[in-house]
Amino acid sequence: MIDTPASPKAFPNIGILESKLPFDLFENLKATIDNVSNSDEKYNSNLLGHMQEEYSLNHIKDNMSDFLLAMADTWKEANPGYIDSFEEVSKYNNYGLTLSNLWVNKQKKYEFNPIHVHSGVLSFVIWIKIPYDLENEESYFPPSSSETESDRSNSFTSKLAFIYSDILGRTQTTAVPIDKSWEGSILMFPAGLNHCVHPFYTSDDYRISVSGNIRIDTNTN
Repeated sequence: MIDTPASPKAFPNIGILESKLPFDLFENLKATIDNVSNSDEKYNSNLLGHMQEEYSLNHIKDNMSDFLLAMADTWKEANPGYIDSFEEVSKYNNYGLTLSNLWVNKQKKYEFNPIHVHSGVLSFVIWIKIPYDLENEESYFPPSSSETESDRSNSFTSKLAFIYSDILGRTQTTAVPIDKSWEGSILMFPAGLNHCVHPFYTSDDYRISVSGNIRIDTNTN
């Protein structure tokens, strides 16, 4: 019998950071993507995505770097010890972070990204355009007789999903309910976190996102 009130204790875990791109940065990024065409450098050979149109944006890394590295510093402060645990850090007294690569995904109806991880220490995804209504996507497949309203809101159709183990070693999946309100938003997460992007069904337009990786830079003075 507990004589005093008990309080739940959360075990430490690594977090995901959400933010909005500054307006000017987002508008410039959209303009760059609007000018991407089949004549530009395809990035498919570097990725696992089941998408026909993935293009390098490495030519604009300098424009994006300051904001992304500032966000990485914020992520690092909120998750102390994670980056310091990497082998490269233990070998050097000084290190920094650098934006290593950047690309755009122009996802069509039925295309998807299978479960995968990224290289580096941190990764991110920026939503540029969401061409569908999330409610229509969630209701695209008829609910089963045993399905609850909560099941519908947790459906994976069209969504980004993170896959990880809980404290009991059980596999958990968290679906992020990406809709039009997420345009201009960014999520930053550990590069080694399993994730996938499910297909959408209710639009013939592109679902456009930008992704990239941040790695440790030991050439810091």
